[in-house]
Amino acid sequence: MMDELSRSMQDVGVRLRELRRSRNLSIRKVSEATGFSVSFLSKLENGKTTITVKNLIRLLGFYGVTLPELFSGSPARKVTFRREERKRVDSPESVVLELLVEQGEASMEPILGTFKPRARYQEPIVHGGEELALVIKGEFRFELGGEAHHLREGDCAYFRGDEPHAWENLSREDGVLLMVITPPSV
Repeated sequence: MMDELSRSMQDVGVRLRELRRSRNLSIRKVSEATGFSVSFLSKLENGKTTITVKNLIRLLGFYGVTLPELFSGSPARKVTFRREERKRVDSPESVVLELLVEQGEASMEPILGTFKPRARYQEPIVHGGEELALVIKGEFRFELGGEAHHLREGDCAYFRGDEPHAWENLSREDGVLLMVITPPSV
């Protein structure tokens, strides 16, 4: 039986391969346009490697899609979303992003981020829109534009996504963030 990480990475990889093929692009063309190696892109599309949050955002930006658009397959509008149906992206940074609402036409993008103890983004990320991030569990160091903020459970941050920002779990346990981005841009 395949473990959860393998399933989630294969799912992301399969969707990225389908997206690339639907646009009649070779892996080499995507490599040349994005700077990712052919080998890396091939491994990613085959579920053999993981991708950092920053690089996932960069790759999705190249394709001009958001995370919900990557996973949306049905035009039917859902109202409820079961935990076990969530699409997950596991990054090598020990961060798991779960897409809470899989709705390609949504005007916001809610994501649950679970950070392992002491996990952090390797590099600050940038995306479009605005973001509200609420600390559900743990303590986080939040960096925005070179300024650091300490946030505890119940604290939140509201900021423009085009400002470089990064998160670090300061806890000895998993830390959880609810991130809502509008319009969807991750």
